[in-house]
Amino acid sequence: MKAAPRLALYRAFDGEVDTSLIEAWATETGKDVVYPRQEPGAPLSFLRVKTWSTRARGPDRPEGERVDLEQGDVVVVPGVAFDFEGYRLGLGGGHYDRTLPTCPALAIGLAFEVQRVPRLPREPWDQPVDLLVTELDVYDFLGREIL
Repeated sequence: MKAAPRLALYRAFDGEVDTSLIEAWATETGKDVVYPRQEPGAPLSFLRVKTWSTRARGPDRPEGERVDLEQGDVVVVPGVAFDFEGYRLGLGGGHYDRTLPTCPALAIGLAFEVQRVPRLPREPWDQPVDLLVTELDVYDFLGREIL
């Protein structure tokens, strides 16, 4: 994350790991911070947030300038559970599964260690993350050494 010029974070919802400290660090170090916007049945779009609108159901919705993620950027991915191969169970919208196959950014899952399970059920469209970060460890699913 240190070398990434841009971080795509999420705003925690329904027990997801809070990203506010990551946002504060990224902002202090001059990184471009963007957030995903969900549209039904579509891949996520990422925005430099100007305002947030609160919804009765679901996470707050960002408003702002659309930004395309590039190679070298990082997208932080929430999940209810992650398995030992990097596959995740989300909240059921499929937004990240539609986004990750065409997103050149490094996908980093963020979870608590208790959310790791040996194997999750998978559908053909499910997409794994590249790395998973918990409070105890970093798991690299691309087979690289973590320093």
